[in-house]
Amino acid sequence: MRTGFLNLARPFEAWGAYSLAFAFLLAGCGGHPRTPLSSPAGLPNSVVEADRSQYAQFLPNPQLTPGDALPVTVQDICTPGYARKVRNVPVEVKRQVYQEYGIYHHQPGEYEIDHLISLELGGSNSIKNLWPQSYITRPWNAHIKDQLENELHREVCSGEIDLAVAQHDIATDWIATYKQVFHTDRPLSPQEYRQFMQAASGRTRAGFAAPVATTPAPGSTPDVDADGAPSTPSNGVVRVWVNTRSGKYFLPGSRYYGNTKRGEYMTEDQAIRQGYVKAGGE
Repeated sequence: MRTGFLNLARPFEAWGAYSLAFAFLLAGCGGHPRTPLSSPAGLPNSVVEADRSQYAQFLPNPQLTPGDALPVTVQDICTPGYARKVRNVPVEVKRQVYQEYGIYHHQPGEYEIDHLISLELGGSNSIKNLWPQSYITRPWNAHIKDQLENELHREVCSGEIDLAVAQHDIATDWIATYKQVFHTDRPLSPQEYRQFMQAASGRTRAGFAAPVATTPAPGSTPDVDADGAPSTPSNGVVRVWVNTRSGKYFLPGSRYYGNTKRGEYMTEDQAIRQGYVKAGGE
């Protein structure tokens, strides 16, 4: 049995005592209006706990997967390509995760070994941050959690929410956080999610720096090789391939990169802002 705490500034038990401080800090700096999930002074959050019982089967076992984060900065995680650079989960570790969750047989594409705190939010590859999340359960699954990860990443990089708060909330209860972030009691459809992200893409708040610029200047076109595939542009930003029909995007090296009937190249930042979700396993 694995034990451990979220490797952030403090373990889970201490978060309640500091949640008001986070709220006041964010409010004073023009931060995100929502507050952390923990209750003030360590008191139980009865609303979250009561709601959690309705969807507990979609959450990881907190004893096995409490969450774990790397000592990174906002600048680190907001640099294009960061998550791809740090991703490193050996096959042996994935097998161990499946075994600890009692999953000994599964179909291809049924699960992903997911980072509870996503890499794009500074999550680590530690086994304490990994769990087998289903792609096929309804209504909550890995595809829906991808939506939350992308939106929290956008909010952190635009200065709307503190990185530590985003890490804490997604590790504590990602479904409650999803409902709070998207103002809904149910998962958004792909179309609703794209509309939400398009509406939110230009939103920044006073007192924070603008997000890392990765979008080409207006009127510019992607650099392409002779075969039509995008080369790495002079600014070093690698483009992803978006399947405009499925709403997924693929990283260079994927067998689907540039190989779907419908699609286009763009930066990962552009894809996220337009509501596209990273394909599972990327």
